[in-house]
Amino acid sequence: MIKKLQALLALICLLASAFTATASTRDDIRVGIQLEPPALDPTVTAAAAAGEITYGNVFEGLTMIDGQGQLIPRLASAWSLSSDGLVYTFTLRRDVQFHDGSPFNADVAAYSLRRIIGEGSLNPQKKWFEKISSIETSDRTTLLIHLHQPDSLLPFALALPAAVIVHPDSAATNAAKPIGTGPFRFKSWQKGNRVNLVRNGDYWGKNAILKAASFVFMRSSIGTENMLSEGLIDGLVSVTRATAQFSQRPDYRVIPRRLENKLILAINNGRAPFDNLQVRRALSHAINRNGLLDIYGDDVKPELIGSHLVPSHPAYVDLTKRYAYDPQLAHQMLTDAGVADGRLIKLSLPPTDYGRYGGVRIASDLEAVGFRVELEQVDWKQWLKKVFTDKDYDLTLIMHVEPMDMNIYARDDYYFNYDNTEFKAIWKRVLATRTPHDLNLMLGEAQRKLADDAVNVFLFRRPEENLMHRSLSGFWENSPIPSFVLQDIHWTK
Repeated sequence: MIKKLQALLALICLLASAFTATASTRDDIRVGIQLEPPALDPTVTAAAAAGEITYGNVFEGLTMIDGQGQLIPRLASAWSLSSDGLVYTFTLRRDVQFHDGSPFNADVAAYSLRRIIGEGSLNPQKKWFEKISSIETSDRTTLLIHLHQPDSLLPFALALPAAVIVHPDSAATNAAKPIGTGPFRFKSWQKGNRVNLVRNGDYWGKNAILKAASFVFMRSSIGTENMLSEGLIDGLVSVTRATAQFSQRPDYRVIPRRLENKLILAINNGRAPFDNLQVRRALSHAINRNGLLDIYGDDVKPELIGSHLVPSHPAYVDLTKRYAYDPQLAHQMLTDAGVADGRLIKLSLPPTDYGRYGGVRIASDLEAVGFRVELEQVDWKQWLKKVFTDKDYDLTLIMHVEPMDMNIYARDDYYFNYDNTEFKAIWKRVLATRTPHDLNLMLGEAQRKLADDAVNVFLFRRPEENLMHRSLSGFWENSPIPSFVLQDIHWTK
């Protein structure tokens, strides 16, 4: 009898040991994200979700913004700037290849950059590179970028998802089947469901720890809750009102994620009555920013902003008191500008928490000062086409997630339709700076100009939070670039 008990106990210990080993050596992750991008190539789509999935995982740029917001080398090992500020020389890494075996070299890098700036380019950040006059190579690992005007921000621009390096043989199919140089390879895209990645065993740098990763698209709040409850996903990028309850579960933890996102009520400056400065200023007085701070729930505390830069940036200027909430003043300003009560305007809202909950409050504030507001619910693809590309809108509530993106206000063709020679002159001086001190001074001047012109109603920065299984570690807790970098993520005991 004793021998039988001993044998049974040994079997139980063996099974428990096997279970523990299996649980502690899991090598995959399933991550829930809110939006499915229309394409997986961030060089051809403005959808942030494309970079969320592929940046630093499938695709890499010459430079990279790391988890601390620092500019670091990636496919370029070093770079220098000529004394006149007009030539950047990049030294590229050797022995790097794409996932299909194609080599990476200076010719490929030159092709990628020429593709960004070329005629007919679909690159959403093309304007970042408009100072480039020519690109040449002196050997397989040396790339020279010639400028017709100084651009102190070019190495930063090369770290954006829209500037990742692609190969000429696979560029045309990257939207559906991305091929890059990163630590993960694309495996499959189940439309409406998920994107699957697998580890790149031939990666030039430090190998990823995980063998596989899936980005699962959360189609509804109820579906997200069910998947978390049933353990069908291991975490969620960006906690929402509906999923905040799971932060109390012992098997999950909330991981703060510092992004440079800016929620704005974007205004079509080229469409009446918003082409009138007094009308735009009236909008800034009409919106109760403090009344929007709870749209993500009680646990998320957004930070008010007064221009297009976040409080953590060293150049940030506090302009939050520039337009006090004053609906009576706003109504009078609208009357003085000739805007009659009952003027119909349309507010376009994307399918996000801020769209669902914030849109109703924005509409209420606008109706309180005399407007009649029609809410237009659009999906992400519709927003990109109608609002971002065709500029067919009055107002839209939208989160801008790119860091250091004030350059968009110097673009003639951007969807704000803001065309201001003074701001363009300021931005030209920003690009000509050579020291961080001078750069921050000029960025401060740019912020003040945008606030004075009330280009948009600047609302707040939302502190992002990820909800992840407690046994997962290795996340980038600060991520100025909107991306979910997988390379160091691993399961712990």
